[in-house]
Amino acid sequence: MTVQSSIIPDLNNMRFQYQSELSIYTEKLAEGRLLFAGFQDNGTSIYEHTDLKDKPSFDLTIDGQSMNYGWEFSDFVTRRDELGNTTGTLTLKHERSPVQLKVITICSGFGFFKRTMEITNLSDEATIGLTNMVPFKGCIWNITDNIADNLRDDTVAPYSVGRFKDLYWGNEGNFAWQDIPVNTGIFFQSTFGMSGHSSPFFVLRNNINGGYFVCQMGWSANWKSAVFADYFNDSRLPNKINLNFEIQPMTPSPARLIAPGETIVAPDMHIGMSHVDLDTAIQNLHAYLRQSVLRQVGDGLQPVIYNQAGYMVPGYKQPEMSEEGLKHEVDIAAELGAELFMIDAGWYGKNGEAGTDWGNTTGDWFAADILPNDLFPVYEHARSKGLKCGLWVEIETAGSKSNLAEAHPDWFLTKYGSTFPRVLDLSKPEVKQFVESEIIRLVEKYQLDMFRLDYNSSSNEGGFNLKEGRNENTHWRHMEAIYEIFERVGKRFPNLQLENCASGGGRTDLGIVSRFTTTWVSDWFKMPRTVRILNGMSMALPPEYINRSYSPGMDGNLDTQMHVIMMGHPMLCGVTPSLASANPAIMACAKKYIGIYKDFIRTFHRAAKVYHHTPVIPGADGSGWAALEYVSEDRKKAVATVFRLVNADEDRYTMKFKGLDKGANYRVRIEPEGSEFVVGGYVLSREGLTIELDTALTSQMILLTETD
Repeated sequence: MTVQSSIIPDLNNMRFQYQSELSIYTEKLAEGRLLFAGFQDNGTSIYEHTDLKDKPSFDLTIDGQSMNYGWEFSDFVTRRDELGNTTGTLTLKHERSPVQLKVITICSGFGFFKRTMEITNLSDEATIGLTNMVPFKGCIWNITDNIADNLRDDTVAPYSVGRFKDLYWGNEGNFAWQDIPVNTGIFFQSTFGMSGHSSPFFVLRNNINGGYFVCQMGWSANWKSAVFADYFNDSRLPNKINLNFEIQPMTPSPARLIAPGETIVAPDMHIGMSHVDLDTAIQNLHAYLRQSVLRQVGDGLQPVIYNQAGYMVPGYKQPEMSEEGLKHEVDIAAELGAELFMIDAGWYGKNGEAGTDWGNTTGDWFAADILPNDLFPVYEHARSKGLKCGLWVEIETAGSKSNLAEAHPDWFLTKYGSTFPRVLDLSKPEVKQFVESEIIRLVEKYQLDMFRLDYNSSSNEGGFNLKEGRNENTHWRHMEAIYEIFERVGKRFPNLQLENCASGGGRTDLGIVSRFTTTWVSDWFKMPRTVRILNGMSMALPPEYINRSYSPGMDGNLDTQMHVIMMGHPMLCGVTPSLASANPAIMACAKKYIGIYKDFIRTFHRAAKVYHHTPVIPGADGSGWAALEYVSEDRKKAVATVFRLVNADEDRYTMKFKGLDKGANYRVRIEPEGSEFVVGGYVLSREGLTIELDTALTSQMILLTETD
C-alpha cells in the first residue's frame, strides 16, 4: 500500500508539520530552541497561535553544558521513497559550540513517525563528550476545558500509562495500566545493561478526551522513561492539565566521546498517536513495524524450529552432546514436520572435561572434542531430511575456561579496576572486528540458514575505558558495534535468518529486533505465565516475530502448550527422548498443530490484525481467562485461542470476535475437540461463542474460514 504522509515546512516561521495519515506532529525552531509545538490525532492542523511555546522536543548535554538552546537554522530538505514515506531532515548548528545536529523525521503511515538524530563534532581538533541525551520529549495532551468537572473531584486520573511492569528474568510482557496522578511524576527503567526484561515501550491513554500515544525506543542497553501530569489550578487563570513525557538511554557520563569530524546517531524513536480503540492503536503499530522497521527474509514465512536441547542435553552439560545424539534429534524434527534444526549451546570449546558447562567455554567457536567430525555430518543429515540448519552462538562473551579468555584478557569489560567476567568489550575495535569475522566465518563454514545470537550477562551500568583523560562508558559504543555488525551481516547474507535472544527476553527493543527476523522474548514457558508473556509481548511486537517454545516439564494441558507456541513463532524442543520411545499421543498432537500453523495460521500471520481481548492479565503468573484473536487483512481467515488460567471465577468465557466481517459466514473448527460448524459473522461478533472449560490450564483454539 502507498503511505499517506506529507511534510509542510514553513521556513519563514521555522515551523514544520509532519503528517502520517491522521496524525500531525508540529515542531518549531524559536529563540534557539527546537520546540514540541503540538500533536494532533484527527488530521486537523493547529494554528500557529495555539502552538505550545515552552516544550523542548529533546535534551542534549555536551561536556556538562546544556545544548537545549542556542541552535541556528542551517538547512531543511525533504524526500519521498517508493512506499510513500516522507522524510524531513532539519540541520541545525550551535551558536557557541562546534556541534551540528541533524533532526530526521520520517512520516511512515499508520499514524506513526520515526525520529533519528545525528550529532556531529565540527571541531578540527577537540574531542567532545556526550553527557546526556533525551532523543524525544514533549507534551502529548493539553486540556483546558471543564477540567474540574471532568476530573470529578479528583476521582478520575486524567491520564494513564500502559507498560511492562516487571523488570526481571522470566517475567516479560506483564502489561498493566497505571494511573498518572496529577502533579506527580512516574518513571520506569532498566538497570541490568540490557533493554529488558522489560522494554522501552509504553502506551499513554487520555482518560478524559480519549486517544492513545504509543512510543518505543530502539536502544538495547539501559533506558529510562518518565511521565508527568502537570495540573495548573489557579482561579485567576484558565486551568490546564498537560501530560509530559520523555524517554532516554541511561549511561554514565561521558556516554560517548565524539572525535573531531565524527558523527554519532542517537537511538531511534518510534512514535504514533491515534484517536481509536486500543486494538486499532496496536494494529497500527504492527503495520508500521512490518512495513518500515522490521527485517524480513524471502517470503517472510517463519520456519518451524526444532531446538536440539531438551532430553539430550539436560542442564546444557556439554559432554552429553554427540554426533549420534544430534542425528537422532534431527530424525525427531523431521518426523514432526519441523523445518529448521537448531543446534543449541554446548557444541564448542573445551567440553571434553566432565562437568564443564556451556557458559565457561563460550568464545572458542570451534566444534569440541566430543564432535570429532565437527558439525558437518549432523547438518548434512538434517539437509537430507529437508531441514534447514541453525546454530546458537553467544558471540559477545568468552567463558573463563576458553582459549580466547586466556589469550586476550584485555578484551573484557573492565570497571572499578577489575575485569567483568564473560563480557567482551565491543567498544574496542579489535574485539568488534573479531566478533564480526567469527560470525561470518561460522555462517560460511556451515552454510547456515539461521544464526541465533544469545547474550546471558548483565553488565549493569557497563564498563569504562580511559580515553584522552576521561573514562568513557562502554554501552554506547557496544550498541553501535552490535547494530553495525548485524546490519552488515544481514546485507552480506540476505537469505540468512537472524534470531535475537538475550537470556530470554533481555533485548526486545526495536534497536536490535529491527535487525533480526525473529526474537526470543522469554525463557519462561510454563503455564500460565507463558500465556501472559505472549499476550503482552504481542502488543509491542507483531506475533510472528515472537518466538515461543514447547519444552519438556511444562505444566498444563498438552494442547494448550501447543496453542501458545502456534500463536507466536513456534519452536519445539524435547518432545521425546527418541523416536523409538516416543509417546504416540504427544507426537500426533505436535504434528497436528505444526500442520495447523503451516497450512492455516502462517498463511496470514505476517499481516494479521491482532485483537487483545484481555490486554491486562492479573495475578502473580496470570489468572482468570486470556483470549487472543488474529484476523487476516481481507477478514476471510482468523484464529483465536481462549485460555483458562488459574483462579477463574467461572467455567465459561464468551468469545465475541472483534475483527470478522459481520456480513459473511464462517466455517468454524474448534481444537482439540475437532468439531466444525458454520456461523454468521454477525452472530460471532454480537453473541460470540461460549467456551466452557472446567479445569485450569486448558484452552480451545478456534479456526475460522469464510464460506458461502
